[in-house]
Amino acid sequence: MERDFLILTVYFICMGYVVYQMALSIEAELEDQVVLVPDGETLESTVRSQLVRQGFLATTVKVLQSGEGPLGKAVSLQLTMPEPRSLAPAKDREAEERGEGVIVMQVLPQGPHPLQPIMGLTVQVVNQSRALQVTVDWDRSSITRMTSEIRRVIRHTPGMRLDLALPQVTSVVNPNQFLRTVVTSEDCFGRNTDTQVLQMAAPVVDVPKMAELKGPLRNYSLDLVVQLMPFGGRGGRPITLLLPFRFAVEPLPAKAAIPMVNWILNR
Repeated sequence: MERDFLILTVYFICMGYVVYQMALSIEAELEDQVVLVPDGETLESTVRSQLVRQGFLATTVKVLQSGEGPLGKAVSLQLTMPEPRSLAPAKDREAEERGEGVIVMQVLPQGPHPLQPIMGLTVQVVNQSRALQVTVDWDRSSITRMTSEIRRVIRHTPGMRLDLALPQVTSVVNPNQFLRTVVTSEDCFGRNTDTQVLQMAAPVVDVPKMAELKGPLRNYSLDLVVQLMPFGGRGGRPITLLLPFRFAVEPLPAKAAIPMVNWILNR
C-alpha cells in the first residue's frame, strides 16, 4: 500500500512538472502585445469646432465606434454634409430634394497589435455622397511621433523613383468611391542602391521603443488635410478640414499561457 502511494506521488509530481514546463514553453512563444488607442474625443471635438466656425451644425460630425458604419472594424470619423444637387439630368434634379452626403474616414492599425514596428499607416476614405468630392492633400498633412516635431507625409506607391522633394499628387475620392492607401513619413524612406527605387527603410511607428517610454511620450498622430467640394466646383463652396487622428500606445500586462501558472509564477 505504501509503495502504491509512493508511486502515485512520484507520478503526480512528474506530471505536474511536465505541465509546468509546457506552460513555460507556451509562455515563451506568446507574442507580447500593445493596444493602439485612438483619441476619438479629440478628433470629434476638433473637427466639430472647425465645421461650426464654417457655418455647419455640430451634428455634422460624429466618431463611429467599432461595429458602426461602412468601416466598422475600428473607430472612424463620419461627416454628414449638406450637398448640392447631384449630377442627374436637369429634369430629374427639379424633383430631387436637397440631401446630405456621408463621408467616412479612418486610419489603421487600431486595437491590439503585436510588439512589432508599424511600417505604414493605412488611410481609408469612403465617399457615400452623390455630388461631393473629397480631396486628400498629402503635402499639407503631417505625422508626429512622441514629440511635437512634425514629419512630412509620403503616400507609398509601388516602384517609387521620384525625388521626395517633389510635390505629391493629391488623392481625389469622387462620389460613391473608396480610397485605401498606405502612408509613412519622409524620414522613413531609403533608396535601393541597385535599383534606385525608393523603399521604406524604417518604421513610421517604432512600437517596441515607444512601449518602453513613459505615458506622455507613447503617442503619435497623423494630421490629414482634406477638402470637400461640390463635384465640378459649382453649387457650393469648398470646405477645408484638418483631421487629427491621434493614437496612444498602451502596453498590455503579461499573462501566463495557463491561468493557474500565473499564480505559480508570481509566488
